[in-house]
Amino acid sequence: MKRRGFCPICGSSVYMTFPDMPDVFIVTPASLDDPSRYKPQLATLTAAGYDWNHLAPSLQKFDRMPPAR
Repeated sequence: MKRRGFCPICGSSVYMTFPDMPDVFIVTPASLDDPSRYKPQLATLTAAGYDWNHLAPSLQKFDRMPPAR
């Protein structure tokens, strides 16, 4: 289960939360005015990624969603 937050002006997705994982807060990348402000901590759904999209080697990666904590 997930909850999404939307921009009240344009309706774009801005963030996502998960009631079962209260410490996880996902920001939609396109919603960032200054992408250098946030540092990714993990990558999810990497099984659906493209070969040309190279992720930082230091990121913890999950083929699907990470297990509940």
